[in-house]
Amino acid sequence: MLKKSLLIGLTLLAVAGVGHTAEGIMLAPDQMDWQEVNPGSPAIKRVILWGDRDKGEYAMLLKVAPGTVAPVHAHTGDYHGMSVKGIWRHSFDGGEERDLPLGSYVLQPGMAMHGDACVGPDECILFIHQYVKGDYIPKE
Repeated sequence: MLKKSLLIGLTLLAVAGVGHTAEGIMLAPDQMDWQEVNPGSPAIKRVILWGDRDKGEYAMLLKVAPGTVAPVHAHTGDYHGMSVKGIWRHSFDGGEERDLPLGSYVLQPGMAMHGDACVGPDECILFIHQYVKGDYIPKE
């Protein structure tokens, strides 16, 4: 009886383990659930890749229409950004401004004012990662 119970228990454990096998995710940009950052304004959309932007660490893709300029602003925490598509113009307030082609990286320090724009004929897609919750602090 002990052997039978042990065998049944091990079998159930194996089946339960198979049921929890993680599956990967593969999505093309047109398959993602893009949400308008400012409802009613389609110029900037985002899709959260992981985490919770309202609570803590997260990563997202930001889709910006060509010609869109974000006013000078800051975020509480640092962010890491990478240009995935288009030409992203990033500027440090009162300092360097650069047009960043595909594959470019930006470390934007928290509480530092900066500006962003999507220049050129194509939309921009940016990868953004923060270790803290996301926010937007406009320049006064």
